[in-house]
Amino acid sequence: MKFFFSLSFFSVLLIFSCKTRPPSAAVSTSGKSDLTEKEQLDFSYLFYDAMKDKMLGNYSSAQNKLQQALRINPRSAASHYELSLMYLKSGINDFAEISGQNAVKFDPSNTWYKLSLASIYEQGGKFDKLTSLLEDIVKSEPLNPEYKYALASSYSNQERFDDARKIYDELEKTYGVNEELALQKKTLYLQMKKPEKAIEEIRNLMKMYPDEVGYRGFIAEIYESMGQPEKALAEYEEIIRLDPGNPQVYFSLANYYRDQGQKEKSFDYLKKAFANPETDFELKMQVLSTYFDVSMQFNELSVQAVELCKLLIAAHPNELQAHAVYGDFLLKEEKLEEARAEYMIVLEGDKSRFSVWNQVIIIESELKNYQRIFELSKEAMELFPNQPSFFLYNGIAAMQLKQYADAVDAFKAGADVTVANAPLSAQFYASLGDSYNYLLKYTESNASYEKALTYDSKNTQVLNNYAYYLSLRKENLSRAKELSERCNALEPDNASYEDTYAWILYELKEYEKAAEWIEKAIQNGGIRSGTIIEHKGDILYRLNRVSEAVESWKQAKALGVSGEELEKKISTQKLPDL
Repeated sequence: MKFFFSLSFFSVLLIFSCKTRPPSAAVSTSGKSDLTEKEQLDFSYLFYDAMKDKMLGNYSSAQNKLQQALRINPRSAASHYELSLMYLKSGINDFAEISGQNAVKFDPSNTWYKLSLASIYEQGGKFDKLTSLLEDIVKSEPLNPEYKYALASSYSNQERFDDARKIYDELEKTYGVNEELALQKKTLYLQMKKPEKAIEEIRNLMKMYPDEVGYRGFIAEIYESMGQPEKALAEYEEIIRLDPGNPQVYFSLANYYRDQGQKEKSFDYLKKAFANPETDFELKMQVLSTYFDVSMQFNELSVQAVELCKLLIAAHPNELQAHAVYGDFLLKEEKLEEARAEYMIVLEGDKSRFSVWNQVIIIESELKNYQRIFELSKEAMELFPNQPSFFLYNGIAAMQLKQYADAVDAFKAGADVTVANAPLSAQFYASLGDSYNYLLKYTESNASYEKALTYDSKNTQVLNNYAYYLSLRKENLSRAKELSERCNALEPDNASYEDTYAWILYELKEYEKAAEWIEKAIQNGGIRSGTIIEHKGDILYRLNRVSEAVESWKQAKALGVSGEELEKKISTQKLPDL
């Protein structure tokens, strides 16, 4: 089935760009005969030099030289025209319009200048001016049918329907009935709310082209808009009778039955459309895009979408996008391994798809396949060296694999390519701080945390980790206390952050205050953390509450904490260093 759209003037201009020779240096560029010889030479030099700059893409220089040329001769139509094009390219439409008007003013016989100005009017929605200019063009070139089509379209945009119809009637008298004219008239009659006349135009077209069954689709759509579904269905069924393999009619019938509330029948025809290899692939993709959005609210539609994806792949097995969209639906349904398989088919055929790489790595993250994440992200880093996300994935995977030197390399490289994204820069430097800490490079670790805080001073994770590592090393405890206080102020009632502050107070020998904060941590969920309970035991011991301390150590062991130090605390009922 064919689909046509009303002809915009801009399309006419594009059509005629191949037929009408634009002004060149061979055409009079001066527009003024009383220039002195020196003025003419200076003008010509500037104009030709501007054209040279334009060809080389140096538009700013070309624009400047044309403005200088116009100071010598403000009546140069060609200079105004070229300047208009440059303003238009720069998005300065008001100046483009003024220059275009000057070009027409100083060379009113040049249709090319008028067409250019007309396109500016159309883009600006100035249909009064556009219509007036097109009337002038048609008057000067009455034998050119495309200009008349453009004028009729402009009349329609102004709802001057009778004027548009007169032009179409005139064209029909001159050239007879043809496809383009009939479809334009059909559109016009629909705008005029005369659907019967629109149908009549299509019927006349069908007489000329009896083998083009798709015209019946136009009629069916008009009947539907008129609230006559039985007549619309008759047209669709006739299309199937005449052309059983017609790929587009199944979409039309799917829409028809959906509008009639017959959802199952609608989906049956949609499946037929998807199963047909001749049906437009992009149209199928548009349908699936709609399904993806709607299925977020209506989960039952996901089942239909998956079925359509399978039909799509069967009909277009070599279309990588079919596998990609199927992967998207499978991922939405949390069928991770199946989604990964579809995405990998895409990457095997085209490794340049950034979004697919991203999806695969996200799936591997969900599956905690850190070795696979490390390998995939390393390949992606080479393919997309300016995409920081892959460096982040690689570094995180390396840390999980305890390959801290590799993690440092990835995080440093990622930080270098991150531009104008403070939160991401903070994350890279915070991760560097963690990695250097594991490598026992404490100076580099501290510097990385400090750098992270310059990008995001309120990042509670950075504040907590930095403070905690300082406390474990019994290093710069005043800075650790400052960081942890800020962290808890930003995010109160977080058991992990309260535990960090309690431990810093412990290292500072502020045991009473440490006991208060460890209790806060326990009340906010820390009762389930063996580490927090062990810390409580250590603090209680320092407060000479030995039996309570031993009980806490035993509780920590029951929660999964293990190690020689804890066993020794329990067996000796005291801290190892005492």
